[in-house]
Amino acid sequence: MADTAVTISPKKVYIESNPERVNGYTNRYNVLYSDVAFGSGSTDTVTMTIGTTPALWVAKSAIVNVTTAFAGTGALTIKVGTSGTSDAFIAATSVASAGLIQPTNGAGSVNTPASSTSTSSATLKAVFTNATSGSPSALTAGALDIYLELIDLSKLA
Repeated sequence: MADTAVTISPKKVYIESNPERVNGYTNRYNVLYSDVAFGSGSTDTVTMTIGTTPALWVAKSAIVNVTTAFAGTGALTIKVGTSGTSDAFIAATSVASAGLIQPTNGAGSVNTPASSTSTSSATLKAVFTNATSGSPSALTAGALDIYLELIDLSKLA
């Protein structure tokens, strides 16, 4: 199993406008299949850096909206978290079908609340894992958006 480290293009990172903020999300990260089409092994992973948290932070909620199913490989999952806990926000879930992926605790939450806050900055990560036949490099379709509600606690008075 090999891991390929990639960084999302700044053009695909969005600080959300009022409609998304009303629904509880401050940041959106757009990922296409071509952004993760690396590696040649059937159990390879692609670890995508999507951003960095403030020094004093909390992630209150997270979802992934798979707008186009990922195709071309046997099985592909995503998990979202930080460099410290890779599934702090979203546990490993298949992206082979279009639809909403939410934390195991349900909408408006994160997967592991204790790992979704810190007094030091963390790197935000999305980890794609190919579980069976094919490889991430064989992807032919797929698109998703990762939505996070990140709060800079140093700005609260």
